[in-house]
Amino acid sequence: MISSPLLRGASTMGIGAAGGLVFNMLSLPLPWVLGSITATALTAHSSGFRAKLPVKWRSYAMVAIGTMLGTGFTQEVVAQSGRWAMSLIVMSLLSLVFGLLAYVVFRRWGKMDRATAMFSAMPGGLSMVTMLAEQYKTEVNRVVLCHSARIIVLLVTAPIIIQMISDINLSDANRLAFHSAENIDPLRHGVLALAAIISWFIATRVNFPSAMLLVPLLASAFLHATGLITVHVPSILSILAQVAIGSSVGARFANYSLIQIVRDGWLAAVVGGGLALGSLACAAVIAPIAGVDMAPLFLSYLPGGAPELGVVALALMIDPAMVAAHHVLRVFLIVLAMPVLMRRLSRGDPDKQA
Repeated sequence: MISSPLLRGASTMGIGAAGGLVFNMLSLPLPWVLGSITATALTAHSSGFRAKLPVKWRSYAMVAIGTMLGTGFTQEVVAQSGRWAMSLIVMSLLSLVFGLLAYVVFRRWGKMDRATAMFSAMPGGLSMVTMLAEQYKTEVNRVVLCHSARIIVLLVTAPIIIQMISDINLSDANRLAFHSAENIDPLRHGVLALAAIISWFIATRVNFPSAMLLVPLLASAFLHATGLITVHVPSILSILAQVAIGSSVGARFANYSLIQIVRDGWLAAVVGGGLALGSLACAAVIAPIAGVDMAPLFLSYLPGGAPELGVVALALMIDPAMVAAHHVLRVFLIVLAMPVLMRRLSRGDPDKQA
């Protein structure tokens, strides 16, 4: 058994990278994310090795992803961002509908208490929801399992649906990440790296869910929107971040028995599939009205985590700035709405009134 957290983390990353490499060689979609999820999840349940990444490693990956998403906020993109107003409003209303529908399903068929069902139904990222769920009386393990299963379903279905509704070639997108890599500019890339490091330092001192993603995203977006720098994160760092995110998702299944996965995972997977179809239908209706492409709108509406779906937008080069803007707004809406919702649930919960 491996007792050292660093060695365990390195082994987990190695397993995830190996899975990503195999998926990449097979020209499968999102190879570094889906390949690492598959490899770590299978390893967790077919051997005695318990895959796990140190908490800080995931935070580093989120800083890298936030920085990468921020590079999409160029001056040209910002100038056209007014087109997002309608889709942002629709996303906000859609998130409410998705959350309520999922809540009803988890309460009725998942037999969850109100608080656990509410957090399991939240259309937000796992790290944010977990942080909030720990502040209330919930079955946190069930919340984490439901979100993990839903994220995996969304990550698997998103590329398939995108291939159907757009002219994006997923295999070409995988190869282009290497072939279109820009040359390193010591000064400009140094400024971007410094901004990421400062953002990480600030995020460690900010008590806000998803700060590790949001702070570097805002810093990078400011630098690119003002035209101070126009460089991007090197491809190798992008791949490492994708492997870290995928490995951390796959590693979570080491904490659950097959009985637990069957009990809650299947229901969360069904919910995820249904919400993906709902996102697709809304994107098809709103895209021509709002004057935006359907593929980024679909990714923006998907009720998953900003890091995971941000990675999809980056990997497939589907308007990362637009996708990031929608998911960042969703994060703030959930943080604002959750205390109000929990107070209302508490007042109506007979178990807490007894």
